Amino acid sequence: MTKGWKWAQRFALSAMTALLVAAGSAAAAPSTNAAASQKADVYYISDRNLYRVGTDGGASQLLRQNFDGEELKAAGSYMYYMYDENSTTLLRLSLTDSGAKPSNFGKGKRIIHFDTKGSTVYAMDDSGVLYAASTKAVKLTDGIKITEMADPNFPAFKIVENRIYFNALKDGRTTWVASKKIDGTGSVQWIAKGALDHSYYARTDSTRLYLMVNTGPQEQIYSKDCMVLYSLPKKGGTAKALNAKAPIDANAVYSGGWANGYYAFNKGIRLDSNGDYDYTQGQGYVISAATGKITKLHSTGIYEIANVGKSSLAFNDAAGNAYVVTLANGKVTKTKKLSINSVGYVRNLTNQGAVRSTMVFAENGAYLLNPASLTLKKMVGVEWDLCQYEDDVAGIFYVNAADGGRLYWMNEAGTKSVKLTNGKVSDIVLIAKK
Repeated sequence: MTKGWKWAQRFALSAMTALLVAAGSAAAAPSTNAAASQKADVYYISDRNLYRVGTDGGASQLLRQNFDGEELKAAGSYMYYMYDENSTTLLRLSLTDSGAKPSNFGKGKRIIHFDTKGSTVYAMDDSGVLYAASTKAVKLTDGIKITEMADPNFPAFKIVENRIYFNALKDGRTTWVASKKIDGTGSVQWIAKGALDHSYYARTDSTRLYLMVNTGPQEQIYSKDCMVLYSLPKKGGTAKALNAKAPIDANAVYSGGWANGYYAFNKGIRLDSNGDYDYTQGQGYVISAATGKITKLHSTGIYEIANVGKSSLAFNDAAGNAYVVTLANGKVTKTKKLSINSVGYVRNLTNQGAVRSTMVFAENGAYLLNPASLTLKKMVGVEWDLCQYEDDVAGIFYVNAADGGRLYWMNEAGTKSVKLTNGKVSDIVLIAKK
């Protein structure tokens, strides 16, 4: 029985899911003593207008009336974005000049993917040129060309340390995952035949980079055993395939996620009559990013998974139940069912890759999971579908339905909340650390 190819669904979910934005759980996340930033700017939509408000107090600032934009990313003193999900025009808007209008940063280039890191904008055009430009540049092409051999059919890329990992055309015709220094110097490193379908499939810990590579990216109708996990030094180097002899089914991988040094996947998952994943038809497994060993976690599919402590994983299943499992030496040594029903999401709040806390979002609210006692504490006033949080920024941000849709911030212990706006907020679009 064949299965439809559904990888895009993992990154084009419903509007409610999109509001729950997390930076993602790093594989075997490193420890850190750095505190998450208490100061951030929150960008939100109210009555179709774009506003900014700081977590350190002050009035909201109107940035743009009748704002339309997708993939908002802050860098330097600008916000970069696409007009809509089908646009190839890379726009930018000044965050310091309230009277400024959006400008076309890409100029004549048709941009199919972009990202920001620090004060640099990285973007790929539809001809396979990958650019890096400072936010001080007037336009994208004032920067450098990192490569002209990227594969525009698979535009995902990821910046790690001083290298960028992207999909390239080897010998002008075969898709390979490759890397190059972000300043464009040096030669291309060819890592693996295949493609990185999305930057989500690249994860790091303190020393290594892990890549989930699709070894048959041209197949977009049927789901086949084509996903191979690679491991290589974080600073670049020789890559090792951990499951080259046992590739994982594509849909199994696309319906899973990273947590605590593992990648969770759903073996045997199928699509329902609406073309969505039917998690009742799969069984939850994890593959170790360190050894490649595969371990069964659950008898039904795992919807989402997150880190708990150093060796445990929290997940919710097809029935809306939530569990915490502990693994040792490739085996499940303990399983606990949490005292909550109708769970929709299980997420981590992180700081510099290290997990700060684990949140469980259920139909009747949001909960903080204590990693020691595995007990739940309800975050009063937080609704799962109007909540957002960001890596390296302390606390969570939510639209409080009980207060007419005003924007609030709450610390992760659930002991303190602060109202940030007096006006009604319809959408949180970006959180940027100061």
